[in-house]
Amino acid sequence: MKIGLSSLLFVHNSIEDAIRISSEVGAGCIEIIYDVPHFPPDYDQHKLSALRELLETYGLGVSVHASFWDLNPASHHRELWELSLNQIKRSIDACRSLGGEITVVHFGKCPVPEAKLLEGAKQRYREFLGQCLPYAQDRGVILAIENAGRILHSYPPTILELKQLVLELEGAKVTLDIGHANLTERRAGKGATEAMIAEHIRDMRRQIVHLHMHDNQGRVDDHLPPGDGKINFKPIVGAIREIKYNGFIIAEFWDPQRPLETAQKGIERLKKLFKTS
Repeated sequence: MKIGLSSLLFVHNSIEDAIRISSEVGAGCIEIIYDVPHFPPDYDQHKLSALRELLETYGLGVSVHASFWDLNPASHHRELWELSLNQIKRSIDACRSLGGEITVVHFGKCPVPEAKLLEGAKQRYREFLGQCLPYAQDRGVILAIENAGRILHSYPPTILELKQLVLELEGAKVTLDIGHANLTERRAGKGATEAMIAEHIRDMRRQIVHLHMHDNQGRVDDHLPPGDGKINFKPIVGAIREIKYNGFIIAEFWDPQRPLETAQKGIERLKKLFKTS
């Protein structure tokens, strides 16, 4: 396995600095968010070759988090749905150009599930995945769907529904976000969330190909380094080791005013948890 950083932490830095800092703090890989501020809608993808060279210079593995700001792959506005589809396809192309193998995609959103609009959102999200999956497969890229934090207007809203969706779609895989998983259980009023997350990891061992690691207080999506929130990571790390997971473990932090300090602290703590050098 490789422990790395998400470029989410570096919104005030250039993407080149994000790559350099990731290497300097001991990351083995980086998840590049193919979205603003680093990649505006009119970004010239020919420039990705220079980024690939930089990644290779620093010896960093790479995955890509598909565009998600201002987008909704389950939108009832056809224009927004098509824009979301096109941007995710551009993200898949970027992953291939950078030499990555995994593109992470977000869940769909239904703005008013109480108005009986959720079923339509589900159908549109499935249609979206139905177009993205063969597009990714043709380019040698794995599409990994990220779990939400039990937000009622998201689809799929829970890990169990995500697993069911992935099993129904040939080639689809999972990015398991540990912080989101904790919120899912907390918002459902459950205790001992870590044991439940560990069980999800064991249950989905064949579907999980990518991991996001961050901490929170159990109320909102804080994106903290491990130890700064309330998650006990030891049972979770134990389950990850038990299934012999060998992919990327991406530290997905949000502290743009102190990116270097947060990156150093987070990578050091994750390496301690996983007992890697």
